[in-house]
Amino acid sequence: MMEAAIQRAVEIRDSSIPKDSLLKDQLPDKSVLDVTPIPRQCGLLTDEEIRLTENYTAHELIQCLAQGQFTAEQITRAYLKRAGIAHQLTNCATEFLAEDAINRAKYLDEEFQRRGGPIGPLHGLPISVKDYICMKGRITSAGYVKWIDRIANKDALVIKILYNAGAIIFVRTTQPQTLMHLECDHSVYGRTVNPFNRNLTSGGSTGGEGALLGMKASPLGVGTDIGGSVRSPAANNGVYGLRPTSFRIPKQGILGVQSGRESIIGVVGPLAQSREDMNLFMKVILDAQPWLDDPALVPIPWRTITLSPTNFTVAVLWDDDVVHPHPPITRALRETVECLTKAGIRVIDWQAIDHQKSWDLISALYYCNGVEEERQLLSDVNEKCLSLTDWIFNQPQVKKRNWTEMNELIVERENYRTNYTTIWNERETQNNCSIDCLLAPVGPSAAPLHDTAKWWGYTSVWNLLDYPAAVFPVTTVDLNKDQVELDYQPRNNLDEENYRLYSSPKVYENAPIGLQVICRRYNDEGNEMPRTNRASNGEKITTKERKTSISHSFDLLLL
Repeated sequence: MMEAAIQRAVEIRDSSIPKDSLLKDQLPDKSVLDVTPIPRQCGLLTDEEIRLTENYTAHELIQCLAQGQFTAEQITRAYLKRAGIAHQLTNCATEFLAEDAINRAKYLDEEFQRRGGPIGPLHGLPISVKDYICMKGRITSAGYVKWIDRIANKDALVIKILYNAGAIIFVRTTQPQTLMHLECDHSVYGRTVNPFNRNLTSGGSTGGEGALLGMKASPLGVGTDIGGSVRSPAANNGVYGLRPTSFRIPKQGILGVQSGRESIIGVVGPLAQSREDMNLFMKVILDAQPWLDDPALVPIPWRTITLSPTNFTVAVLWDDDVVHPHPPITRALRETVECLTKAGIRVIDWQAIDHQKSWDLISALYYCNGVEEERQLLSDVNEKCLSLTDWIFNQPQVKKRNWTEMNELIVERENYRTNYTTIWNERETQNNCSIDCLLAPVGPSAAPLHDTAKWWGYTSVWNLLDYPAAVFPVTTVDLNKDQVELDYQPRNNLDEENYRLYSSPKVYENAPIGLQVICRRYNDEGNEMPRTNRASNGEKITTKERKTSISHSFDLLLL
């Protein structure tokens, strides 16, 4: 019975690949690592389709659609074809929704003509969605073979909002076994690879979205993040990604393991081709006032921030003191700092605040059930535990805890958060400034080799703290500039393992490098509330809050 369900899921995927995207004898050999040029070269896309998918960001597309320059059907067909090509090269999709998407596009075009304008702020925009996010009538396995025949009976709230805004959901994308990987490997759908170097991972758990956007086969994607699952794929594939503060974007209607868990809250966030597109996603969702339907959400609208680069301070985390970054990551930080300094932005160093403890805490908080439910779901259908699943399940702090022990762990989490805030405040006083954002690696390496993405610490710490964090692309691995640090002495076993992975830089050839911007909780876009700082002599100094935000910080970092 399970075998039939698996076969049915694979057939749904394979039969849904758009027929006009089939590469057939043009499929490259496995030895071809960089497949990003193939959509332009294969002859399946017209010049117009290449232009539509490569020359416009999401916010530019909706402006053109609103002005009647393109039709929704025209854009949807172009992205469906390009996504079909991308899937054959990277294995990034679980299901194409071509018929529904084209019918939806035709309806929107008809309504545009009838009304004389768009029906919503996302009118006609194709959007890709991680398979984990429920859509009515579609498989919602949450990364488990046992649930491969589980069908959602309604759309998740975020899907409803996007649909009401005029969006077109055109493809669903891959995720790993159990969702808890910074890799994308699944017992049913197989492994999703990085389009820039197929020996490397696309990231996880929103790895399908990462590969799809890296191939310019989606203008905007929707993923989830509980330990780096939006940011890792964004960095690995050279695109943008945002992990919002919890309880801003609705998770209502998304089904997973440990329903009701509040120890660590996963969030929904966008992957995008530009920072303006991340703002677009957040504004559209929050303009819909989702807190009126989901009482878990905080009623904070998306706020507009005015730029001002003066008196702006960025603190740089060069190393988390657990796993040392590879040379390309350090170079990306160094080059970014040089640009910031030239722009007149103050830059200071940020010393990690016991990031090993953050991992010990969050890995325990993921699995206060001792992984019993997860292991049972696997064993019920004899699903083999993949290597990175086994790695996270067997972290030293993972064990079953009773109610009292779980509460004690929550207290430790809150103490860690308080300590981080206290030290942040103290460092502001010491440096006589407000620290507006942190700049940090997304991981200790470029997109990792398959089955090696083990250190989540550069992303998961911000989940533990519940700080908003966003990724932007910076550079790619340069074999001439990024030489091995021959004199480096690893600090622990994991650090040594990571160091050895870079013994031959060529394995990371062409891999994109992204960095993170991190701000304080609920400063996803900033605020202008009065703020009191304490001078070095102990006197209070009241200043207007700098417009400190992910959105604002991006604009300044990318001057």
